[in-house]
Amino acid sequence: MKTSTPVALPSARATLKDIARAVGVDVSTVSKVLNNGGISVRAQTRQAILDEAGRVNYRPHALARNLRTQRTGALGILLPDLTNPVYAETVRGAMRQAEKAGYVMLIAEVADEQRSTAAYLRLVSERRIDGLIIAVTAESREMIEAIANNPVPHVFVNRRSTIGRSVTVDDHASGRLAARTLIEAGHTRLGFIGSMPELDTSRRRHIGFIETCKAAGLGPAIVANAPVSRRGGYDALHHIMSEPAPPTGIFAFNMLVGIGALAAARVRGIQVPRDLSVVSLDGEDAIFTAPPLTAIVTPLSEMGARAVVELDAMIHGREPQDVVIDIAPQLVMRESVGPPPKIKS
Repeated sequence: MKTSTPVALPSARATLKDIARAVGVDVSTVSKVLNNGGISVRAQTRQAILDEAGRVNYRPHALARNLRTQRTGALGILLPDLTNPVYAETVRGAMRQAEKAGYVMLIAEVADEQRSTAAYLRLVSERRIDGLIIAVTAESREMIEAIANNPVPHVFVNRRSTIGRSVTVDDHASGRLAARTLIEAGHTRLGFIGSMPELDTSRRRHIGFIETCKAAGLGPAIVANAPVSRRGGYDALHHIMSEPAPPTGIFAFNMLVGIGALAAARVRGIQVPRDLSVVSLDGEDAIFTAPPLTAIVTPLSEMGARAVVELDAMIHGREPQDVVIDIAPQLVMRESVGPPPKIKS
């Protein structure tokens, strides 16, 4: 008869009492040493405690520690749209940094300002998080009151706000680079597809874009504002190309908007880049569009990571700061940009 080999059961977690008993000291002394305190403990005793803790592979009980510190070990992040490639890359950077700092990340997707306020209040009032990264527009009266009356350490990412610190990328530089790319390709009639005025990322890219157009002596760019979505870009491109003198080069301020603009161009029989050149922001889908989008790459992952760094500083009582990530946007030239169409005689 075949006998089975006994399965070794995991040993019980070592406790402070176990270490105290082995070394011959009080539990309070062990606790002080292992929590980087106990300055008055003799060096020999301190080393004995550390050696024993290492021998038994002592790991502090996270729940007990959090109860003592009144911390949850969790951060939250409020996002407007999980399908937006900008937020996917930003969240990846934030989650990697949060893990390094010993946090888990709770993600809440909110479609509008009213839901943003409700999500904020739910996360804060239920004490689920130690701090919050906010990637939604938060200038409504309801949100401002919610933050003022229910404070929690918070940092805005990819947004600037009057009610908290922010971490952003250089959106002005992205707008300037987009305009310069189209101008250097020979375009003189340009267009800009942006978002609603309250979205400050769109405003900054627009400012950089028109500044460069003016510096080059070009006339005003044709501007269409739309929701941050594929449909928004689709409708905006139809609007811009219905102008009496439509542009030959367009900057779509966002990846989703750029994808929608390409779709509208196909419907209208406009060939990109023969009839119209398009520049957008980079994302995972940029190389899969038809044609692949010429795009501007911004340090989104670094922005998410830095937001966690600044939030962690605030949680630990250090002074956070407004940060613009000091990495210049990079142009990735693909097939959606070419020279302007020849004027028919």
